[in-house]
Amino acid sequence: MNSGYLVVSVSDRGGTDACEGQKIARCCVGNICIDAPVDADVKSGRYALSEAVENPSLRFCVEAIRARALTAAKSAFSCHPHESERCVNRFAEYIALLYGGPVLLVGYSERVVDVLGSMTPELYVYDPVRVATKPVGLVDDNSLPEVLTKIGVVVIAPGAASSVDVKSLVEMAKRAGKPVVAYGVSFAGLARQLGILHFCPYGRK
Repeated sequence: MNSGYLVVSVSDRGGTDACEGQKIARCCVGNICIDAPVDADVKSGRYALSEAVENPSLRFCVEAIRARALTAAKSAFSCHPHESERCVNRFAEYIALLYGGPVLLVGYSERVVDVLGSMTPELYVYDPVRVATKPVGLVDDNSLPEVLTKIGVVVIAPGAASSVDVKSLVEMAKRAGKPVVAYGVSFAGLARQLGILHFCPYGRK
């Protein structure tokens, strides 16, 4: 991965990795590409890496590609739109059966909130940047340590890395002895780096 540029191609299609106000973009550095969530105002184009890391969405693309390079995989593309509902349902079932609840969802994703909230006894959401469009148990920085003592699992939602310091959050969860599961293809490399579980059953490799 020796290119000094990030090449971004924003798509209009949906995908399980997109939160409210985001789109999916194919991001490439050299010959390594991923599909990643980006904010709606991100444009297709060629960005110098030094410029890209100043934008939270593009910085996530760069970090995810670097993590992907460590796994020796050349690409990781999110599932097709028609598989999104099936993917979320399967993920929610996996969390509910394996961990029960309560669940701390890091990064607000309406689709994940709807399905996971219907299958778990209690759902908390931590995302200091985004505004939840539905009534959920929002957690702020002050209450986060207390909530971590109550929950059974931490779920990293698609798109969380553009609004949350995922590395610091994972470190907090580990100190509290809580399992962490990342959801979505764009977290594959980062999950390995952070030493957490990763779930993406229908992503295209």
